[in-house]
Amino acid sequence: MDANYQKTKETLEAYGIRPTSQRLEMAHLILSANQHLTAEDVFHLVNTHFPHASRATVFNNLKLFSEKGVIGTLDLKNGITLYDSNLDRHHHALNEATGEIIDVYLDAETESKVHSLMKQELETKLGKNWKNSKLLITLKGEC
Repeated sequence: MDANYQKTKETLEAYGIRPTSQRLEMAHLILSANQHLTAEDVFHLVNTHFPHASRATVFNNLKLFSEKGVIGTLDLKNGITLYDSNLDRHHHALNEATGEIIDVYLDAETESKVHSLMKQELETKLGKNWKNSKLLITLKGEC
């Protein structure tokens, strides 16, 4: 097993997922680059390497990977869930003209300040503490 597959196997095991051959191939294909894929995109990607993988297998493994935290999910366009292979702390920009999604990084100080200001505004409006929050920013526009 080459080093990249070994790393993928270790990642799955670290998240408590048994690395079957299909799961290993699927995770390797998804995690090999920072990408935002629909379930159909993943199905077609997997089927180029595993032609007999069923939609149910691919979709069930996507659900498992996202529930366990191996990949993230985004709901940016028309109610379609996208699977995000980049687990680094980041936000997104959506080019509405092309549909392209770009990962955007903020330094920790800026992110903390924006998060704090938004929480304060919300707590002022609600009159209650806002708990267990995380900041997810999506900038939409065109270029």
